[in-house]
Amino acid sequence: MIILHRLVCFALLPAVVLVSLTGCQSDTVDPTKGFSASIQNLISPADIEKLRARGMPINEGQRPPSIEGIYVSSPHQLVSPYGPDDTYAVGHAFADLVLRFSNQNSTDLTATVDLKNAGSTGSGVGGFLAGNGSTFTFFAEIDLVSGNATAKQVRIFSVEITPDGIKDLYTTLLITGKNDPDNTLIPVGVSRIIRDGNGLASVRSTFRRGADGPAQTGDADR
Repeated sequence: MIILHRLVCFALLPAVVLVSLTGCQSDTVDPTKGFSASIQNLISPADIEKLRARGMPINEGQRPPSIEGIYVSSPHQLVSPYGPDDTYAVGHAFADLVLRFSNQNSTDLTATVDLKNAGSTGSGVGGFLAGNGSTFTFFAEIDLVSGNATAKQVRIFSVEITPDGIKDLYTTLLITGKNDPDNTLIPVGVSRIIRDGNGLASVRSTFRRGADGPAQTGDADR
């Protein structure tokens, strides 16, 4: 009987080891998927899926590339209006957008963006990165100044890094609050999706919009 008991114990041992290994694997986080807690606090999964359904690519993961640099999106074209009351149609070319990404931290996946676009300037209060390989999505809260108006907006940029610039730049902006005495900005709670019309936002050496040539009509925030 003692020998039989020992055989049963040894027979059960592989099963115990297998269960233990399976449990360890289930706790593994895939670094190519998902979003950080900071991003999830900024925008809900439901809002991300709504934007994706409207044509906004949003990349996931915790291994984004180096994004620092200055880029210009020209032509800066509308992909998805904010709704039936939007005064601009699909394909409308907004004024060129100049972006400067800086202060990237690979440990906590943060960075800063500044932007210029016609009469508007935006100073980044900091943002959060998701991505994998050469693609990334940057989520930022922007303090916007446009003429007499000021606003708070969540702005999202999705791109692919290449040696020549950033490919297939898409951006969306969601106004979350504003002080707009002349009612010049888009309404609170809506969003437009815009992309670089020629597919490649060129690398720049200066954060200055004047060098980009004549502006197209309109500003993406208006």
